[in-house]
Amino acid sequence: MISLNDFLKSVSINIDSYIKEKLVGEPPDFYESSLYILKAGGKRLRPALVFASGYAFGGSEKYLLPFAAGVELLHNFTLIHDDIMDNDDYRRGVPTVHKLWGIPTAILAGDLLFSYSLYLPLHSCDDFEIKDRCIKASKKLAWASLTVAEGQALDMSFEKKESVSEEEYMNMIEKKTAALIESSAYIGATIGGADEKDLMHISEFGRKIGIAFQIVDDILGIFGKEEETGKPVYSDIREGKKTLLIIRALALSNKEERNKLISILGKKGLGKEEYAVAARIIEELGVLEYANIKARNLAEEAKSHLDEIKGSTNKEYISLLKDIADLVVRRKK
Repeated sequence: MISLNDFLKSVSINIDSYIKEKLVGEPPDFYESSLYILKAGGKRLRPALVFASGYAFGGSEKYLLPFAAGVELLHNFTLIHDDIMDNDDYRRGVPTVHKLWGIPTAILAGDLLFSYSLYLPLHSCDDFEIKDRCIKASKKLAWASLTVAEGQALDMSFEKKESVSEEEYMNMIEKKTAALIESSAYIGATIGGADEKDLMHISEFGRKIGIAFQIVDDILGIFGKEEETGKPVYSDIREGKKTLLIIRALALSNKEERNKLISILGKKGLGKEEYAVAARIIEELGVLEYANIKARNLAEEAKSHLDEIKGSTNKEYISLLKDIADLVVRRKK
C-alpha cells in the first residue's frame, strides 16, 4: 500500500528537481526571483493529483512530469501576482517576492512561471507516442489558466461590492481555485488514457475537492494558527475579505452582531482582541461548523465519483486519490 506522505515527498523531490533543471536562463537574478517562491515550500497538491490520476490509468512518469511541473508553475505564478494585488508581506512564512525584489520584477517573475507552465508541457508533446493525449492535456491546462484569471477578476470585483451572495462566492472559487485542481486530475488521467466517462468522474472529483480546498482556506484564514499557516492570525478579518464564513455570518447575524462585524472587518489597525470578537461571533452563529460540514461533504461527494471509475488499471492510486481528498479537509495549513 502506498503511503500518502511518502508519495507527496516523492512528488515534491521530483518536481523541484525537474523545475530547477529546466528553469535556467538570463539574467540569473531574475530566475532567482522566479524560483524563490518554489523554494519556500508548498504542498505540491496539484502535481500530486497529476501523478496519482495518471498512474491510476497506467500513465508513465516520463509523460506526466512536464504537466505536473506545469500545474505547479501555473499555481505559483498566480500566488506571486495575488500577493502583489493583495499587497501581502508574507507567503509560506517568508517575505513575498515583490517585497524582496519590487513589484516590476515580481510581475515578470510571475510571467516567467506562467510562460514555462505552458512551454514545458507543450514541448514534451514531441516525445509522446500518442500525441493526441498531450494536445488534449495541454488544452485543459490552457483552459485552467484563463479560468483562474476570470476567478481572480471576480474576486477583485467583490472588493467594490457592498454585499456578495454565497452563490456568487461559490462561482468565484470554482474558477479561481477549483479549476486548476480539477485540471490537474483531468490532465493526469488524460495522459494515462482514461475514456470520456472516466474523465468526467475524475474532473468532478477534482472540482469538488478544489471547492473544499478553498473552504478550508477560508476557515484557516480566520481560525488557523499563525505558526502553521504562515499568515497572521485572523488575517481574513483584518483584510475584510468576503469569504464564505464572512458572507454567511453577515447573512445570519442580527442587527447588533452585524454592526459589530462591520465595525471590525477590514480595519487593519485593531488589536487581536478585537479581531477575536469577530471570530467569536462567526463561530457562535454556527458558521464555522457549517463550513466544516460543507467541506467534508464535498470531499465525500468527490470520493463517490472515484467509485464510479471503471477503466483504472491501478486501484491503489484511486485509493491514494481518496487519501488526498481526506487530506484537503483535515489540513491545518
